[in-house]
Amino acid sequence: MQKNPMFLGEKVYLVPIESQHLEVYYEKLQEASYDSCFYTGSKKIITMAQLKAYVERIEVDNERLDLFIVSQKADEIVGEVVLNDIDFENRCSSIRIALFLDENFNQGYGSEAMALTVNYGFGMFNLNRIELEVYAYNERAIHVYKKLGFKEEGICRQCLYFNHAYHDAYRMSILSQEYKGLNPS
Repeated sequence: MQKNPMFLGEKVYLVPIESQHLEVYYEKLQEASYDSCFYTGSKKIITMAQLKAYVERIEVDNERLDLFIVSQKADEIVGEVVLNDIDFENRCSSIRIALFLDENFNQGYGSEAMALTVNYGFGMFNLNRIELEVYAYNERAIHVYKKLGFKEEGICRQCLYFNHAYHDAYRMSILSQEYKGLNPS
């Protein structure tokens, strides 16, 4: 994919999402499994024109960092991780992640991508707080987030309607001092 990745882990590397990746990005979104959509709450079918407009917008948005997760082993895009709504004045941000195919679950890709991105947010953007929302049924993700140091803050009751049912989401966050306590330099 790219010889000089922005972030390099043991299992994955992360590269910025750019217009040059539009075709492969569209392909990956079309291939996304039902489980991937269920875990992220995604329901929209995206056209190429919509995706193009989105990528053009995020390329110039200074309040977000959109990255592809690329498997080192296969050198193939397996998902995306995003720091968004970055508020440099209050030093906070949201984070989200998605793996596109079930075969990429339970490989450690998501955990490592989250760890790399959280580390970057605290270490390079000088963030104090990173938050996320996770649907209550996504126990695997909740386990990973807790392992990374995220704490539950509250419940957004029945905030997602998916497949004939309402679902709760947990709001979780990690503070810079908590992260530093888990990851001393």
